[in-house]
Amino acid sequence: MIDKGQQEISLFDLWQVLVKQKWLIFMTWGVCTLLGLVYVLLATPIYQAEAYMLPPSQKDVQALNVRLSSPSDKAGEKGRLITYSASDAYDLFIQTLESRANRRQFYESNKIANRLGMLASDDPDVFFEKGFNDNLLVTQGVQKNKKTNFVSLSFKGRDAVMAAKWVNDFMQITSIAVSRILAGDVQGQVNGAKANIKEAIEGKKLLAKIRKKDRIVALREAVYVRRSLNNQDLQLRSGVAINTEEFPLYMLSESALNAEINILQQRKDDSPFIEGLRDLEESLAALEQINIDATKIKPVFIDQEAFVPVRPTEPKKPLIMLLAGLLGLMLGGTAAFVRQVLRKQDGQIVDEK
Repeated sequence: MIDKGQQEISLFDLWQVLVKQKWLIFMTWGVCTLLGLVYVLLATPIYQAEAYMLPPSQKDVQALNVRLSSPSDKAGEKGRLITYSASDAYDLFIQTLESRANRRQFYESNKIANRLGMLASDDPDVFFEKGFNDNLLVTQGVQKNKKTNFVSLSFKGRDAVMAAKWVNDFMQITSIAVSRILAGDVQGQVNGAKANIKEAIEGKKLLAKIRKKDRIVALREAVYVRRSLNNQDLQLRSGVAINTEEFPLYMLSESALNAEINILQQRKDDSPFIEGLRDLEESLAALEQINIDATKIKPVFIDQEAFVPVRPTEPKKPLIMLLAGLLGLMLGGTAAFVRQVLRKQDGQIVDEK
């Protein structure tokens, strides 16, 4: 049987093995360190440009808050209020920053594929994803100055100048696009309200013409009825109590009936006699004054634009050299123990012979 003590290897024995194989360990460490240094020197540096953003203030989106009138509004009512909060505009801005369609449009309009060195053999869609979209990052909850409500937009690339330019340009273009979207949405609702009121006005005017024609027909019929009645019938009817709301037109004098007919026929504009028309026109005039200016809308507050980075973020030279050195020591130690074991096995074989 083999003694248990013979199976155990003390730390001192391990240290002796390492000391005996120190040159092997040192050479392995040197080779790994040298390879790490070569990689650090030859690897293409990657730069990261980053900008920081905050939500806008309410006054930056105040132009979006307008009041709309409608034909159904009663007298004294102010109409429906369209409200956009600063967070609504900011959320839309963040969504648009992350939109692939928006990124693709910016990518193609600025011919970024050529700047990134796309080859004829490269797939355009794959190159867009790997070369641009994956490197354009939106990070929320960024901590800056002990505050965590920042959102950052960053781009990683080989060209430090272009990385900063693309971040700033994309941020500005997206801000303008979102401002136009918001302004267009509100202006569209305003235009819709104006169209409804115009339609209501035209409807009232058309109905007024029809009612005027109906009134003329009723008056002419009253003239015919009055002429058909004799004086005795008229005297009998005049002595009867009649509800004024249902007072028959033929009870008026023929001259009064003809006078009203002539006036109605000669009337060119029925607007003064249309109930509620002036209120609608007043509401329409108020809506005509609303013109949403997209340049006055700011969906984001840019806390800090991206600047041209001086130092690359990749490769991380200190970390790579540290890992290369540790790897060299690990491989060197492993090689030392393996070499020691092989020597013992060779020695045992010689003794047996």
